Amino acid sequence: MLMACSSSQFSIHQLNVEYQTAPIGLDESVPRFSWQMQANLAQRGLKQSAYQITVMDEAGELVWDSKKIASDESLNIYYQGKKLNPEARYVWTVTVWDNAGNEQNAVSSFETGIMNPSPDLEGWDGAQWIGGTADDLVLNSQALTVWKGSYEVKLDEESKSTKAGFVFGANDLRLKNQYLNILGVETGHNESYLAFEFDISSLSTAKARLNVYRVGYTPTDSKGKPIFSYEIPKALVSTANQYDWHEVSYAMNFGKCQVYFDGQLINENPNLPPWVDVKGDSFNPLGDNGGDLIVYPILGDIGFKMEAGQKAAFREIIIRDYRQPSNSLFQQNLNEPFAGIFGEKESIQFTNGTYELGSDQSVLVTANPSRNAVPMLRSEFSISKKPTKARLYVTARGIYEMYLNGQRVGEDYFNPGLTQYNKTQMYQTYDVTDQIQSGENAIGTMLSEGWWSGNITYRGYNWNYFGDRQSVLAKLVLTYDDGSTETVVTNPKTWKHNNDGPIRYSSFFQGELYDARKESAIDGWATISFDDTSWKPAVEVPLDKTTAFITDDFNYDDQQLIGQIGENAGIVKTLTAQSVEEVRPGVFVYDMGQNMVGVPQINISGSEGDTITMRYAEVKYPDLPEHEGYVGMIMMENIRGARATDRWILSGGEDLIQPRFTFHGYRFIEITGVENALPVSSVKGLIISSIDELASSYLTSNSLVNKLWENITWSFRANFLSIPTDTPARNERMGWNGDINVFSKTATFLGHVEPFLRRHLLANRELQEANGRFPDIAPIGTGFGGALWGSAAVIIPWEMYEQYNDLRVLEEHYDAMKAYVDFLKTRENEEGIIHEGPLGDWLSPEGYKNDNSLIWTAYQIRDLEIVYRSAELLGKTEDAAKYKQQYEERKAFFNETYVNEQGQTV
Repeated sequence: MLMACSSSQFSIHQLNVEYQTAPIGLDESVPRFSWQMQANLAQRGLKQSAYQITVMDEAGELVWDSKKIASDESLNIYYQGKKLNPEARYVWTVTVWDNAGNEQNAVSSFETGIMNPSPDLEGWDGAQWIGGTADDLVLNSQALTVWKGSYEVKLDEESKSTKAGFVFGANDLRLKNQYLNILGVETGHNESYLAFEFDISSLSTAKARLNVYRVGYTPTDSKGKPIFSYEIPKALVSTANQYDWHEVSYAMNFGKCQVYFDGQLINENPNLPPWVDVKGDSFNPLGDNGGDLIVYPILGDIGFKMEAGQKAAFREIIIRDYRQPSNSLFQQNLNEPFAGIFGEKESIQFTNGTYELGSDQSVLVTANPSRNAVPMLRSEFSISKKPTKARLYVTARGIYEMYLNGQRVGEDYFNPGLTQYNKTQMYQTYDVTDQIQSGENAIGTMLSEGWWSGNITYRGYNWNYFGDRQSVLAKLVLTYDDGSTETVVTNPKTWKHNNDGPIRYSSFFQGELYDARKESAIDGWATISFDDTSWKPAVEVPLDKTTAFITDDFNYDDQQLIGQIGENAGIVKTLTAQSVEEVRPGVFVYDMGQNMVGVPQINISGSEGDTITMRYAEVKYPDLPEHEGYVGMIMMENIRGARATDRWILSGGEDLIQPRFTFHGYRFIEITGVENALPVSSVKGLIISSIDELASSYLTSNSLVNKLWENITWSFRANFLSIPTDTPARNERMGWNGDINVFSKTATFLGHVEPFLRRHLLANRELQEANGRFPDIAPIGTGFGGALWGSAAVIIPWEMYEQYNDLRVLEEHYDAMKAYVDFLKTRENEEGIIHEGPLGDWLSPEGYKNDNSLIWTAYQIRDLEIVYRSAELLGKTEDAAKYKQQYEERKAFFNETYVNEQGQTV
């Protein structure tokens, strides 16, 4: 706790270590100290003239005494004492003298973290990454827009059958309500679907075909007319093998589909550009722009379609993750007795491990393949007495919430945040002393996709970018009054796992599905009174066979596990809806009065099983001719492939709707599933951000200027959520460097963002290419930008130095900045024109007015200036001279090439 002595002259406050007040879990071997003076009276000219810092360990031993230093510096004073121990508490005192010789002191503390970044978990006392098995992978068929599927089909030879269809994309809930789609349809059960039909009806005179039917997605869809019909080569299907087993497989990526028959691609489209992930056809009625559109189809219900008199058998129906290692999300064992999703369908027979269908009547049968819920894990432990100190160190592959004895640990959201996980994984440290009790204790966690799994970019290929399942790593260190310690860790032997809780699914882009009817079964799940006999043992979750890439250029060999840098995300403000309008019968749109990022908090009651659907939008359709029929409705097109939909199944009592593991960017929230509008007082918005408070304010007599200021600060909060994003709403939400490049200086005035930006620079260094090029996006990498995007990783550290007097960021980042300007030098042609794009003055309202090389060169010059000035500050005299010369040469080249005699750019 911070303590400051009062004085008639001044006091000392805002004692910080690494920009945080009394932090715990610091993994800095050389932390930095900062403080502020505050005049207690109407003093003028008050100034610090000297300071002294002392640091004591937990035993009261002095580990550093700076002695009295004549200096007015009070920001980022480097520790210069004995080596700090891991997981230790230190008390530090700063004494300050003013320019009149008056003296005051103040006391605070900090705690070190594990301080062992090894991915071999050497500092984790035997803790293991634990979670569920492959059988516990979550599948929500109403949210899955990227997957791989396969099945085997065998036409019945005895009946001379010629056609058999496999159904998917059936019963999309959006198509069942005309107000939840812009396709102009409202369908009943099994009235909307897609189907692959194996057709050998013309095989005697032509090739067999695989027909693709789409029904109920648009008013013009036809049950009898396929949207695509693919020839199957004679080498695959002939009259000799037409009644053998054949495999149909497909890869669906945001509506674009590649189709294979017996392992051979039969619908390749060679005319698509090279960056398109799927070289196939679009099944989306809205177009072929993939994730840039509202995406159809979802996986939806799956099943079978047979014409009257046709008979066939199916087997090996598998739904897999799209991205490697493409583990199975759905696959049924057809051994007797069978009780799978088709077990009660009278039109299906189960014989010899196959589904058999066919009768005198046509058959269309579907079922929902969804399974499981987000992982929940728990354990119990017993201690003989209450500890004097308890620290929980925890991280996850995915995002997590921790619980101790029924209470949530901390108030953070989306920990451990997004980093380049194969290079850096951050853990968090919590003081849980007050939550531990003598005797029996219970500990638990809930996990969800976060950025580890699911959809995190605008490319479907990146679904499950880091891995396909979540896991947790934790150790709880208990310290007793005699100095002894006891440790509780995550391991499969003492922890149990559950996959049937109320949070059925949660995704940043797609939203959350919550079944409140499941709450009673987990009531008290993180307390010692809970009966977990129905839970099964947890398993260790290795990286092998669960991560997307285990390759030379994307592996975890050099991963560092480090303590959290900076603040975590959390709820920073609460809004209440300002108004509600019933824009269509049963469709209620609430206006939060402000574009915000977060989740709703809604008090509601209804009948058990009632489903409430919430969708989120930044704008409504304006009253323009092109939007006829949709005026006043929320617009989802601009957020593209992000489904941004939460569904809540009510318990029958009083329910609180408050999603845990998703967030939305919105002003308007649409609620359906209620008969009457909820009071606006019952609909609140919880704003989630990594910026808990603003460091500055601005007020003028001009209302428009004041509104501009408000817009800037709201955008600041919205886009600073774990990383600096380009947008908080659509299917992107990525760390595009071009966006933070133009905003970082503003951000340093608006908030205490040094640790936040330091994390971003770390990701840029980790993704820097061997030739020196910085990524356009960090974390994740790749993208399309160029000099204006890469230059962010040069400009940001300099602006941090200027604002915070932070020399460490230049020390950490200098070599990377130097490599980048060397890279830019290689992009100059013989005439000196630089080409490092493709983007220039991106999205300027007036469009490009100059050749892009002008602005690329201007940024190169700025980068060179920053590097040579940084070299001067760091004492690198040879570098400083070299890059200053390049700076002067490029500046002269710019003036000669791009500036005319009138001093205007050409």
